[in-house]
Amino acid sequence: MIAPTRALIVEDHDHWVDLLSKAARRAGASEVITCKNLEEVREALRKTRFDVALLDIGLDPDDDLNSDGIKALEQIRAMDGPSTRCVLVSGWQGGDRMTVLSEAQRKHDTDWGCMKEQYEARKLIAKLTELLEQAATLRLSQTTPMQNLGAGGTQVNPLRFERELLDALSPSLGVQTLYTLTAQLLKSAIPLIAMDPAAPMRRGQGGSCTGLYWSRALGTPVAVGLAPAGAWPDDESIVPGDLARLLPADVQPDVIETVPERNVVGRLWELTGLGRDKFPG
Repeated sequence: MIAPTRALIVEDHDHWVDLLSKAARRAGASEVITCKNLEEVREALRKTRFDVALLDIGLDPDDDLNSDGIKALEQIRAMDGPSTRCVLVSGWQGGDRMTVLSEAQRKHDTDWGCMKEQYEARKLIAKLTELLEQAATLRLSQTTPMQNLGAGGTQVNPLRFERELLDALSPSLGVQTLYTLTAQLLKSAIPLIAMDPAAPMRRGQGGSCTGLYWSRALGTPVAVGLAPAGAWPDDESIVPGDLARLLPADVQPDVIETVPERNVVGRLWELTGLGRDKFPG
């Protein structure tokens, strides 16, 4: 399973939306999502994470401080830290543009600046290609899959969550096996948002643990299951009873990843029919 390589374009002029979108695709982005205002940016970030973002700092011509463009940058940093590579795009002629750009670099660690009056497609494509190549490594360095599985420690103590999984699964080599398994199983799915942050995974029959999540990497709901080897049918088309009990009747899970690790097996299902509104945040 390979997660999309995703670019966010925050720009309110159609001409520049078209130019920047083409540059992002030519640099290797498999998905390009465009937003014209801060509210659209917030909604896009709820659903997905981005490898690279191109942000017009002057979204509102009546905003002398360019606050909407900078607020979009702040939203990205609050959600995903430095794992999204950010390029500021400016055609703004009012005030001291260079001060705004340097202040954004100092506060929010932007990666590059692009002046519209000096735009060269070749240079932007080369820079975006470089940033996209770095993005996957940066994203994984921000959080471990085990932390994400436990709802990021927001409502569940990470050590208690680990102990619960260890008690249920009895993995050989203990927590090392869990970390290795979840890293392989979820490397293309994180960041995850648990449907129930207070109890992200439920223990079922035979020691299995199952949870429902929204994958911002894949832009879709997923189910994550961990079980002792042999606890689930070999036929992956058969939905385990513990998972079926968590799902509405009209949601059909499809296996997109199976990872065995010593005496434990992990499965990742894509879920069709669950909307983003079913998940917090």
